[in-house]
Amino acid sequence: MKKFLLGIDNGNTVCKAVIFDFTGCLVAQYSQKIRTIYPVPGYSERNLNELWKVNAETIRQVIQKSEIHPKQIACVGSTGHGNGLYILDKKGQPLKGIQSLDSRAQAICEQWNKNGLDKKVRLYTYQKFWASQTNTLLKWIQQFEPELYQEIGSVLLCKDFINYCLTGVIGSDYTDMGATNLLDINKVAYNSEIFDLYGINDIISKLPQLQSCTKVLGKVSKKGAAYTGLLDGTPVVTGMLDVDACMVGSGVIKTGQASAIVGSWSVNTVVTDSPVLNSDLAMSTTFAVPNLWKSVEASATSVSNLEWFIREFCYKEQLEAQKRGVSVYVVCDELVNTVLDDKRPLIFHPYLHGSGDSGNARAGFYGLAGWHSKADMLNAIYKGIVLGHLEHIDKLKRGGSDFEKIRLTGGGSRSPVLCQMFADALNMIVEVPQSLETGTWGVAMAAGIGVGAFMNFETASDSTVIIGKVYIPNNQNASSFVTLYQEYKHLQNNLSEFWSQRGSLRK
Repeated sequence: MKKFLLGIDNGNTVCKAVIFDFTGCLVAQYSQKIRTIYPVPGYSERNLNELWKVNAETIRQVIQKSEIHPKQIACVGSTGHGNGLYILDKKGQPLKGIQSLDSRAQAICEQWNKNGLDKKVRLYTYQKFWASQTNTLLKWIQQFEPELYQEIGSVLLCKDFINYCLTGVIGSDYTDMGATNLLDINKVAYNSEIFDLYGINDIISKLPQLQSCTKVLGKVSKKGAAYTGLLDGTPVVTGMLDVDACMVGSGVIKTGQASAIVGSWSVNTVVTDSPVLNSDLAMSTTFAVPNLWKSVEASATSVSNLEWFIREFCYKEQLEAQKRGVSVYVVCDELVNTVLDDKRPLIFHPYLHGSGDSGNARAGFYGLAGWHSKADMLNAIYKGIVLGHLEHIDKLKRGGSDFEKIRLTGGGSRSPVLCQMFADALNMIVEVPQSLETGTWGVAMAAGIGVGAFMNFETASDSTVIIGKVYIPNNQNASSFVTLYQEYKHLQNNLSEFWSQRGSLRK
């Protein structure tokens, strides 16, 4: 009987389930949008019961679509967005879900940076603070919702909550927890000294036990089977952070290889032999591949900006896409291609949810004039997304990493227009894997390793990952991007004080 692997991916906007065979061939996929709740400006939350129902239905639908029997699924792997906060009460019932787009704890980050706590903690965690990190959100709840804080029974991350619903087992892995500023990277373990510095040492007992992303966490429970259509007893591995899933799923598994995930978040990484202690970097932390590490520069400054613009201003384009039977992003690509070269192009800062340096930073179009069209604005958003990634990649290079090509994954990698802009702006070769489902395949690899289908990530990657497209920089366009980036940074520097003042009004 032929066996298959199920990969589940929960980002900030979509739940996706994909069934693969052991060669990495996609058998069936199904996805649904996940509702985000915005109680007040700066908050991004989820109803956890609703999140589980969406996941259960997505799993059920992909099994039906695949036309395979549930007993043919050898193992399940789950990945999800990093950070945020998914908490259960002391009876194991859902309390609150906060996404990694949330900025409520920005003032706490600023306070910690001001009093020097960032420098003390970095010696343990090798990363900086930002508003939607699990550590800052826990501190925020302790300060502003103390009754809720006292109710906390378990602290989980996004994929851990789905695993809990599937198996009834609480646990997490080193890649996901390694990005939360709660893990001692030197010891690869929890350390009470870190929690003492935060003033949340009582939370240690609420944290999940950690193990490798490829180890079996538990088996699908009878309850989980009833909801999803999976077979009771199907193994479920611990799974990993979506960053790692995209990296290994695209073959970025060796020292010196670089990756850019062009999704809701701009996530830019490079594989290293050891952790890097450098104040320029957002983080240097654990990696899915044993004995290797990753340097990471990330912020919520990527395709979430384009998704917002399409949702709010592109109704006509959405109707056209439906009529033609294509994605609305194809229509947007076509619009961007109509924009002629402009010596004074629009500039867009992709900071709808803050920047990597400040949760107070905000998006904006600069140089907007009466002759500009929607196509010009879309073109500016595309370029703003790319320049947002360039900000992070510059920091990776200043942190000591040197690479001459980069592998693109995420929804944005499906756009040839955007991919060519990446090659031009970064002035380096851009590779795009043939399979566009790198995140779900990456965690499906982990599931395969967990049940012995693969020896390790290297053998799995070598036998399944194929590069589909290669983009070469255009020298003239690369030169134009140098000028545009200088203007982009100049504006950023001049607006930083204004953003900070505006942000203080919300505190």
